[in-house]
Amino acid sequence: MGGTADIALIHGMEEAISCLAGGQPVYAVLQRYANVRNRPHFEGCLLGRVPAGTLVRVEAVFGQEQATPFVSLDRSLGRIPIAAPGFDRDIQPLLEENCGACHSAVVKQGELQVTEYEPLMAGGLNGPVVQPGVPAASTLWTQVWSGEMPLVGELGEDDKALLYDWIVTGATRQGTEPVPVYEMWLRLSGEDFNPLPNECSQEGGTIPYVSAQLVLPASCAAIPSAEQIAAYLPQVETVSTPPPPASDEPANSVESGDGTNAGGNAEAKPEENTRNSAVAPPPRGMAAGTVGIRAAPLNLNPPSESDPWLVPQGGFCAEQFLADKLQDKFSITALTFAPDGRLFIALDHPASGNFDPNIIYDPYNASRSIAIWHSVSRDSYYEILRESSRVTGMAWHAGALYLNRAGEVGRIVDGGGYEPLAGGFAVAGHLYHANNGLVISDGWVYVSAGGVRDGYSDGIIVLHDGELPAETLATNVAAGGNPFAARIVRARLDRLLAERSIGVFQTAARGVRNPYGIAVDPFGRIWFTDNGATNVHGDFNAGDEVDLLDPRTLSAAANAGDVNATPFYGFPLALGGVNKDWWTAPVLTLPNSAAPTGITWAYDTIFFANYGRDPGLFRMANSGGQIIAERIMHNWPVQAVTTAPDGAVWIGTGQGMLFRLVPGCGG
Repeated sequence: MGGTADIALIHGMEEAISCLAGGQPVYAVLQRYANVRNRPHFEGCLLGRVPAGTLVRVEAVFGQEQATPFVSLDRSLGRIPIAAPGFDRDIQPLLEENCGACHSAVVKQGELQVTEYEPLMAGGLNGPVVQPGVPAASTLWTQVWSGEMPLVGELGEDDKALLYDWIVTGATRQGTEPVPVYEMWLRLSGEDFNPLPNECSQEGGTIPYVSAQLVLPASCAAIPSAEQIAAYLPQVETVSTPPPPASDEPANSVESGDGTNAGGNAEAKPEENTRNSAVAPPPRGMAAGTVGIRAAPLNLNPPSESDPWLVPQGGFCAEQFLADKLQDKFSITALTFAPDGRLFIALDHPASGNFDPNIIYDPYNASRSIAIWHSVSRDSYYEILRESSRVTGMAWHAGALYLNRAGEVGRIVDGGGYEPLAGGFAVAGHLYHANNGLVISDGWVYVSAGGVRDGYSDGIIVLHDGELPAETLATNVAAGGNPFAARIVRARLDRLLAERSIGVFQTAARGVRNPYGIAVDPFGRIWFTDNGATNVHGDFNAGDEVDLLDPRTLSAAANAGDVNATPFYGFPLALGGVNKDWWTAPVLTLPNSAAPTGITWAYDTIFFANYGRDPGLFRMANSGGQIIAERIMHNWPVQAVTTAPDGAVWIGTGQGMLFRLVPGCGG
């Protein structure tokens, strides 16, 4: 490179598309690990992976499952518009200005009027002049393209392109809005990813595509240096060129950092495969003394791609169980213990490998069950509640197993059958939001009720003059209007058992999107993880965090059921560094798209898991009065975390791996 003068830094997909339309490639940075597909869809064959921070060359932009790109360096592929123009909004003003003198309601040469939609589509003396979808068969287009019309002067190239786009996309009256980023796919250079063994050539080709949501455009035409990327994109930790796979790498080895083995058996969870991984602003959270964490740090290095796979760090050791029954056969979505050591395991359709989207995206599909295994005697494995909908949380209490199923809370009294207790919770199957976690504490049932929408899909909700606008609206965006979604809810257990209605639940905390995991500590406090927004710029906190709710501090109004008196956490607001007295600080702010899941209290501290950025199991520690989290096991995707009666930490993964972790193993 000859300096920085030739570097045209760009912002967002709109500028990237403009760059490609000008015949120049786009250079972009991967915001997180990305699956590379052989077609623009999440169900495309897996060609390989691109590590986070990799600089890639983008050569075309496609819509999901579209054979023709929006724009491409290869002009022979053609193009389709990123948004369909509409007659009323886009075409009518153009035709009125340039064609109205000859083809209006007053002057209809050739009996053709082009200033209103219905007369234009009806045509004139020589028949229709617009053939929707086929510009070449549309007289209106061929005469404009040739310059024969309008008589007042030839249209400019932009106006011609607008008319062409209108006809080729169906010549509709209203048109469509621009294709959202989450439906865009980028075609990469064939050199920009780490290939995995696959049979994609037999399934439709080997052209590489990645989801646009995982990519941050950086420059047009010229390749930026790592220094320029670092200055322009401070949220990107590293920029690298993907190394070729080592020829002596064992066939079953793991590509570090993402949980995908070289055989391609594991890949990113479908929801999180579309998440943007911009790093959050400087951590904000509670002091260690405030939350009572005394555990000392293990002095581990920050998570990196080089961390060993499935090997615990910091003196912990792990033992895997039931591999013959569970691994690669199921996904473990929830775990809990009875006091006698029986382990209850919620089994789901596998979340990796060649999963069936008709099942995995349908939380109501009766393809799930719960297994019971005695962790002390390590025998007597059997399944109950076969043909169940998705189970995302379980808790044992007073001789009964309480559980969340898709949209429902119920229980199984020991030795009995399933009893529904309350239905009507929000469920978004394709986002894996289906009640999520459940705990019972001090006579209350707590549910970490997930939302059904991102919360930023209609634009980031920000503060105005330091004040919170439309707080109720902000929560409802994520909740989809469901009063039992995107929040922590609770019900008195005795009332729930007596009335068996969702109406006995009340809001305990708001300002969350998808509070996946929930746990209770020895002091009766409620801990939960929140899986925050997607596609949030690094200047804003996306809401991925670990939070703490102390029921003893709830006001009388909150205890009486006043929603507006309950604590409000950081989502879905772009809070940045703002601190307000109505806002409850998280215990720990995580990088955007960390996607925390299960959580539990063990060994005098909190353990929680991520399945997005830096996947694996983390342990909280008190570092000089501040809370930090250290990854003690690199794993993906860890979905369930619980504590056994003997104090050991157990985790379950989307690949059906069940591990017991205990300290004291050296190292």
